[in-house]
Amino acid sequence: MKIKKIYYLLLMVFVFGACNEELMNSIPLVEINPGFSSPGFNDVSLVSLNESKSYDVVYKRVYGISRELIMDLSVDAGVLDIYNQENGTNLKLLPEEFYTIPTSISFGEKEKATTFSITLFPKKIYEKAGSVEEASTYVIPIKASTLEKEGVDFNESENILLLHVNMLASTITVEPQDPINLYFAKGSEIKESFSIEGTPNFESANGVAVSVVVNDQAELLSSGDYTLLPEANYSFSAGMINDYGFVVIPGEISALGLSDTLTYLLPCLLNSNNPDYVIEQDQPVYYVVNISDLKISITNGSETAPVPVSSSISSLNGAISVVANTLASTDLSINFNYDPSLITAFNTLNGVNYQTLPDGAVSITNGKINRNTKSADIQYSIDLSDLSLSTTDHYLVPLVIAPEDFEMGSLEGSSVIYLDVTKTLVGTYDLNIIKNERARNIGNTIWLASECQRAGDGNWDAAIAQAQYGFAGDGDWYSVLFSVTDEDMPGKENCKKIEIFTFLELIESTGGTNNVTQNESYFNTVTGEVYIDCFVYESWFETSYKETYSFTLQ
Repeated sequence: MKIKKIYYLLLMVFVFGACNEELMNSIPLVEINPGFSSPGFNDVSLVSLNESKSYDVVYKRVYGISRELIMDLSVDAGVLDIYNQENGTNLKLLPEEFYTIPTSISFGEKEKATTFSITLFPKKIYEKAGSVEEASTYVIPIKASTLEKEGVDFNESENILLLHVNMLASTITVEPQDPINLYFAKGSEIKESFSIEGTPNFESANGVAVSVVVNDQAELLSSGDYTLLPEANYSFSAGMINDYGFVVIPGEISALGLSDTLTYLLPCLLNSNNPDYVIEQDQPVYYVVNISDLKISITNGSETAPVPVSSSISSLNGAISVVANTLASTDLSINFNYDPSLITAFNTLNGVNYQTLPDGAVSITNGKINRNTKSADIQYSIDLSDLSLSTTDHYLVPLVIAPEDFEMGSLEGSSVIYLDVTKTLVGTYDLNIIKNERARNIGNTIWLASECQRAGDGNWDAAIAQAQYGFAGDGDWYSVLFSVTDEDMPGKENCKKIEIFTFLELIESTGGTNNVTQNESYFNTVTGEVYIDCFVYESWFETSYKETYSFTLQ
């Protein structure tokens, strides 16, 4: 019996071995086929005055991934000779002192592609060649080869790379722009500062080498609508390079002695005393000089469009921007008054129902447009301590400028700016994720619950109807909805409890039960912090996870 069993086992081993050998012999041996990702002629764009440029070359293979391979790299002048003969060109071999190249590259056992870098020295190439055109006649002919022959499918054409130097001029570009209007009061001695910018395509530009020339033949002058600004009314300073690498030429314009019956034009072109710099500018930068009466206006001032402002704490501080069309030649007083008598008329005119703040809630710190400036920010403060957080209550604050107080000039546009004031948590916060066991993607913006994107689902609609606010928890679709209650938070001064209505898990758990536990969430009425601290039931894993987030005012 045992002999029979051994016989069968030997027979199975023999049969299996034979089949396995047949299977192995049927699998073809795949050879490695290395080559440049982009073989043949390739342009390498260089800018003439840059010190160096690193150019990455990708070397790839399709087959033979399970094997390491080393390829030798060499610069082969014969490759360039053949290219010139076949294409009727007269390209030159780039001398080796103008570049560096590795002597070999290698594939790791599992690498399908590898990269090596060639460093070129554009400035040295340009200086040797003497011109952009001559520098663009140079080529680095690179040949890859290997001593390994077994298992390598080597195609020579795939392993030749001609890197052609495509030399670009060192260019400073001035972008076209609409004419820039400047306004001056008649007889004013104030000077307006301005600057003209150019963008270099190269490193280490010398701003002093660039200047401004005035084009007295500019096309816009030929229209007859403008008079060339006299030379005595403008000046330019030495060029410089700013923190962003732009070439900047500062200038000044004055209106002294100019007529209020003419409009003056200053057409500006960049120029360089360095022959290696090319200035690219399709049209002049035009400055239009207008002699005008002083006009003062309120930014965002409107008889019908209130400016929304809000706070979640007891005070709301902000500023109204007032601007003049010309530089002020003397200090100009700017005075605003709060006029609640305008609220009823505004509501009637616009079909709205804004409320009025309690007496004494609005205070204004009036100021001035200082001499030689064009604007002022008038500070205001609104006391919200008597108001409750609300998602529906809006208060109108009309702030009216007093043009009769102007020492000079006149008002342009609306004399009133309306503020739409709300006491709400809505806004963008600094978010601190303290504990996030559920690994949610929490958003830092709090919005009205009515804006929840999950609306339309019965359970979510019920939560939205009860909640005041929401924030994203794994995107807006998976929102966290909550409300601030009137109940004090024990042990937390000036804090009110927060009721949480839903996380995603609460809706999808059995019966839509609100399974937030150990909820220690609160709102700080003094600092404005919204602190979410609770455990949230996860229906899929039947587990509660700790979640703690702090939203603080920016």
